Amino acid sequence: MSPPDKLLNAAHAIRPYLSELLNAPIAQKVSEQLENFLAVSGSGQDVNSQILTVLTEYSPTREWLRLYIEENYPVEAILKVMRTYAPLPDNAHAVESPRYLCPVASCHQTWYRSDRNQPIPNCPIHDVQMVRDSKGH
Repeated sequence: MSPPDKLLNAAHAIRPYLSELLNAPIAQKVSEQLENFLAVSGSGQDVNSQILTVLTEYSPTREWLRLYIEENYPVEAILKVMRTYAPLPDNAHAVESPRYLCPVASCHQTWYRSDRNQPIPNCPIHDVQMVRDSKGH
C-alpha cells in the first residue's frame, strides 16, 4: 500500500474514533472535512495534503495518525495504546523519601531521610528514636 493510499485509509479509519479523540464540536468539524476530502478523492483529485493538514492539526489525531502510519498499529488497538500510562522521562529516577515521626502521640516532629546511609535521629523534644511512617524507599 502506497503512502497516499495509507493516508486515505487513515482518514476513513479515524472517523469513528474522532468523538473519543476530540471534543464534540471539533470532532464533528474534522469528520465533515474528512468526509468532503474523501468524496473528492474518488474523482481523482489529490487531497492528501489537505487530509494530512486536518489530521495533524490536533495532538490526539496527530498521535493516532502516527501510530497508524508509522507504527502500523491495527485501528482497533490505537486508542488503547494512546491511553496507556507512560511515566515522564524526567521522573524515571524519582524516589519517595521516607518520613519519620516521633512515636510520642502528642508530638508533631517529623524528619525525612534523604540518604539510605543517613542514621535515623532522635526526636529533639522527647529524645526517643523517630519511627518510619511512610512507604518510601
